[in-house]
Amino acid sequence: METFELILFLLAAVIASSILEKFLPRVSLPLVQVALGVVIALAVATPLEFGIDAELLLILFIAPLHFNESRHVDSGALWKNRWGIASLSVGLVFAIAFGCGLALHGLVPAIPLAAAVALGAAMGSTDAVAVTTLTHDRRFGRRHEALLKGEALFNDVTGTVVFQCCMTMIAAGTFSIVHAGEEFALDLFGGLVGGFVMGVLAWGLLELIRRAGLDNPTLHVMLELLLPFVIYLAAKSLHIGAVIAVVASGLALSLLPQRHSAEAARTKLQAKSVWETIEFVLNGIIFVILGMQLPRLLRPAADGALSDPVGLLAIVIALTFVLEAVRFCWILAMDLHAARREGRPVSSCLDRAHLKGTLAMAFAGAKGGITLSLMLTMGAAVPDRAELISVASGMIVLTLLLANFAVPALVPSKHSARRTRERVDAEIDLVCQVIASIEADAHFTGAVRDSAVETVPGAEGERADVEAADAVGARQVIDEPATAIVMKRYADLLQDLAPAASAPAACRARAEAARVDALFDQLDQVARDAVLWDGEDDEDACGDASAAAGEGPRSISAHFRAMRATHDAIENVQEQALVRELQIIKALVADGTLTAAHAKELRNTVYIQQLVLD
Repeated sequence: METFELILFLLAAVIASSILEKFLPRVSLPLVQVALGVVIALAVATPLEFGIDAELLLILFIAPLHFNESRHVDSGALWKNRWGIASLSVGLVFAIAFGCGLALHGLVPAIPLAAAVALGAAMGSTDAVAVTTLTHDRRFGRRHEALLKGEALFNDVTGTVVFQCCMTMIAAGTFSIVHAGEEFALDLFGGLVGGFVMGVLAWGLLELIRRAGLDNPTLHVMLELLLPFVIYLAAKSLHIGAVIAVVASGLALSLLPQRHSAEAARTKLQAKSVWETIEFVLNGIIFVILGMQLPRLLRPAADGALSDPVGLLAIVIALTFVLEAVRFCWILAMDLHAARREGRPVSSCLDRAHLKGTLAMAFAGAKGGITLSLMLTMGAAVPDRAELISVASGMIVLTLLLANFAVPALVPSKHSARRTRERVDAEIDLVCQVIASIEADAHFTGAVRDSAVETVPGAEGERADVEAADAVGARQVIDEPATAIVMKRYADLLQDLAPAASAPAACRARAEAARVDALFDQLDQVARDAVLWDGEDDEDACGDASAAAGEGPRSISAHFRAMRATHDAIENVQEQALVRELQIIKALVADGTLTAAHAKELRNTVYIQQLVLD
């Protein structure tokens, strides 16, 4: 029962964090989730207050998140920047491990150097979840973004091996560089090769199931969800790098050929929706758990184990400064080398804008789940274990704070960078043309008649129909409401685009939106009048046997038939509008109004809408 209550608390915290984030626009979602975790830990007794299994943290959260991220990463960009990623994943981790380790040993000589270097090695692993969130929202540049994602995927191995070597040295009192090299090679290259082979085998299994006719979206998604756990456990049993194996298998699946058919597209769309939901939940839970662990992990400082909490804070700030300084210098050196290799002047890397981007890269390497899981694997025999975990926890929180507040101040958001006036003006032109095409096609799409008055055969019936029409005017017949409804959807889009557009385009967008809104309001008024008129007639005819039998001017079933007909017509009009939109996009690319990249984004949006309609 306690486990069930814990799951409910975690899910409730994740949901609450997504709501609170809307009211805290300057605070990132991970920080909100960490804060909620702290509140839960202080207010409610849960099983996590006694600690969490680090291996369970890796397999339940890190493995599936790394797998999904590696399947969608730009493999071409990773290969193009492979040496830079290797530099960050190996060289930078060693530099951080020994830089932070020497600094901590110098500040607190009582902590053995091997234990201090172990903490530095754990801090060398960046949090892929936080990095993904930052690169999704911020414009670092293609090269820097590829470096950040590649570092987050591959630097876990180096940090883990250095950490384990330090633990071995503490336990045995000796250190073998040959053994450490063998372990590093087995973890890294064994994980890459083993993961790639398992990814190929998984792809073959999926293809075999498809050819056997057993494939369906639900089965396909369930197999995808199962793969990272199976691959992780298989890699652990083979004594190779488990996290790297999961990443390599995801990359293999992304590189192998995929089917391109309507059924495959539907399956991919469903899988994407499921993975987005699971990714949101797992991301949230891992940061909530981190917050729930903080009171327990920081308790040694409160008890005075590191002189006092102020002393702990000073140590955390000093080590975080060393960490960010090492990252900044390393990344700047890489940029200088890249500029020299490409024939660009070295001074281009030292201007204000470039230095701000480099500093943002340094702050973007936030720490999280991997660091926490490594520190929790420290044995009880490690000297000053509790104090080291307290320092690491404080550094995790501080790096998250820096990533949250410093990075947005240094680099613009992708949304604002993409929302240039030229792009917005082009989208307004596109939407206006789509609205015009919907209106032009109204004579053969979406025509729906409200059956408020049914014509009775014969002259008397026709005369009665005309008289009733004269009495209620347009309330009896609602022509093409689907057209106005779909036009209204595009008009709302114009309203959203107008604030970011140039003055002429914004004026055009608002005028067109106002015109469509007026048409929609007329339709809305006609529909309300028709319902009121029908209700009055039903009241007058309540004593009439024929009205009671459903033969009056309007019956409930007639209302439902009209609503269903309107719904079907809306889908027809929307489908035709999307076809027209694709044609207009092609024409705008031909005349230079839209760039190829912008047109691709717009087409992908149309394709998704078409799949939903199907």
